[in-house]
Amino acid sequence: MQDERTATLEQIGAAFRQTRPPEPEADMPARPTLVDIFNLRLNTPKFGLPIAAAVHCTQCAAQALQAGMDEETVLACLLHDVGLAVCRPDHGWWGAQLVEPYVSEKVSWAIRYHQALRYFPDESVGYEYPQMYVKMFGEDYRPPEYIAAAHEYARNHKWYMHSRNITLFDDYSFEKNPTWSVEPFTDIVGRHFRQPKEGLGNDASATSHMWRTLIDPSKPL
Repeated sequence: MQDERTATLEQIGAAFRQTRPPEPEADMPARPTLVDIFNLRLNTPKFGLPIAAAVHCTQCAAQALQAGMDEETVLACLLHDVGLAVCRPDHGWWGAQLVEPYVSEKVSWAIRYHQALRYFPDESVGYEYPQMYVKMFGEDYRPPEYIAAAHEYARNHKWYMHSRNITLFDDYSFEKNPTWSVEPFTDIVGRHFRQPKEGLGNDASATSHMWRTLIDPSKPL
């Protein structure tokens, strides 16, 4: 029995070693900032996506900035897909939870609901159902009930347009190989993102473990 248990544990250990993601190419500073996360972790595509989150998000934020949006909307655009660095399904909810301790409630709310709003057109602001979704899901696809319920709730919320604006700029932010930088947004980040002095992942927030996962995804446990 002991030999069988030892063999099973050794098999589990070997499986972990074989399936763990590769270690990140660049080391993270001892006290990581949001800018470090963009430059060193969000800079490569994940989960089979053709474009890195940093590349897409900075394009989206640039569109918002150029359109004269308020700073919180620009920040929400910059952060709207950071959840994709942790988990692909329900990335709006993951992203909102990830940044919630560090931004205003309005910013995290906008990020949470942009995912649901993406599925529903709004003619009043010129937002159409994305053709990308037709390609992905087919002509007759209908999103799950929780997505429809989230859209209905958000549609009648006072912050609806903050989230809807993300979807407007989101659609124009899929150039694969642009010259990108988070630098144009560092002042906005400084004013509206509560960077912990210990560094993201090292503080005692409710989501610090998620930042640690993002920073070092190759940990076996």
